[in-house]
Amino acid sequence: MKRILALILLAALLCAGSASAHRMFIGQRITMDLYVFFDDGSPAANARVKLYEGDELFAENTTDATGKFTVVLPGKGTGNWRYEVSGGGHSEKGFVNIDNSEPVKAAAAGLAVLGPLIVISRIRRKREEKR
Repeated sequence: MKRILALILLAALLCAGSASAHRMFIGQRITMDLYVFFDDGSPAANARVKLYEGDELFAENTTDATGKFTVVLPGKGTGNWRYEVSGGGHSEKGFVNIDNSEPVKAAAAGLAVLGPLIVISRIRRKREEKR
């Protein structure tokens, strides 16, 4: 009986077709929108915006009528971005840091802490039940 089952299993494996698999890739496009306003809340239309990646000028343009400046960042958009905005006799500077940390790493770190806490909790509960 065991031989018959082994032969049936072997035949099934030999008759099985080859598996076809394909991979999936995900692209990422990061768009940065800066909104520029004056103290009174009015949009800073036509304000000059310079965007730097590190110390290199990446983009330069003016805001639209609503005070908006939009740029598509290269690659995954990660890096240290610095912007300078000037218009209407005013100027401002700011920074944006986009890093490539994976949420999975943060979750794994959380589980690394949570796992031992659960074990400790179970040990304490068992000790209390014995008392």
